Amino acid sequence: MKFELVIDSGCGIAETPIWDDRSQTLLWNDLFTGDVYEFNPATKEQKMWKTNALIGSCIPCEDPNKIFVMIETGAYLLDKTTGELEFLVDPENGNEKNRYNDTRIDAKGRIFTSSVAKTYGTDDYTPDQLGAFYMIDTDHKTVKLVKDGINQYNCIVWNKDNTKMFVVDTYNETLLCWNYDLETGPVGEPEIVINFKGAQGMPDGVSIDEEDNLYVCHWSQQISVWNKDFELVKTIDFPVPQIACGGFGGADLKDFYVASAAYCYTEEDKKNNPGAGGTFVAKNDIKGRMDYFFK
Repeated sequence: MKFELVIDSGCGIAETPIWDDRSQTLLWNDLFTGDVYEFNPATKEQKMWKTNALIGSCIPCEDPNKIFVMIETGAYLLDKTTGELEFLVDPENGNEKNRYNDTRIDAKGRIFTSSVAKTYGTDDYTPDQLGAFYMIDTDHKTVKLVKDGINQYNCIVWNKDNTKMFVVDTYNETLLCWNYDLETGPVGEPEIVINFKGAQGMPDGVSIDEEDNLYVCHWSQQISVWNKDFELVKTIDFPVPQIACGGFGGADLKDFYVASAAYCYTEEDKKNNPGAGGTFVAKNDIKGRMDYFFK
């Protein structure tokens, strides 16, 4: 798989490349500035909206004029015409110590998000600074605590028949799997299905294809690919070390867009890792699966 740089943004952490098949565009966001972008691969043009807050994810809505965003103060709808934010809910009710991280939506329209200490990844972080994993129900107001006392979760995907939900536990370097009931949500406690320690290294985002293969991004310049039995299929070398998150797009859903980071990079680091903090694309041999939209 040969990756080419398509968005040379140089972000501290570029995140959540999510494809909108209606407009054939890619949504993505800059975690630290809170900016939301819509990139058109055909024209190379890009639109931008500001949230002025730390942002976990931006996700297309069934209403094409709005974008769902999860920023540090909660869940909002961003109006693409006016740039205004409509507040939905804040699962942690104003907890200024934490921010929200990677967020996704299931096939029924439930929102899954996790909180993480704002100090995470800095010298001020200690393991007792904890967050939690939440489900926001289809009314966009009712919040259910799924898992308390976590350090950092990243990305959420479901298998093809929506019987399994996968979440990356970045801090503990594992992939978690919940049994899933599409009518009610996650069932019971999660199972550790992959342990990355001592092998690929720190995992971040995860994507899934139509054959239920999982593509895990690592901050070790590798993407690991696992089949539905959690067997390692292959590892893919990447142009830069810090790999944040991937997503499938393009007319055939075989374009694999992967956002990267240049976290705490010096000017020398940037010079030695051209494209770091940008988004790359490569053609995959298997069709991917799109993320679900906000309903």
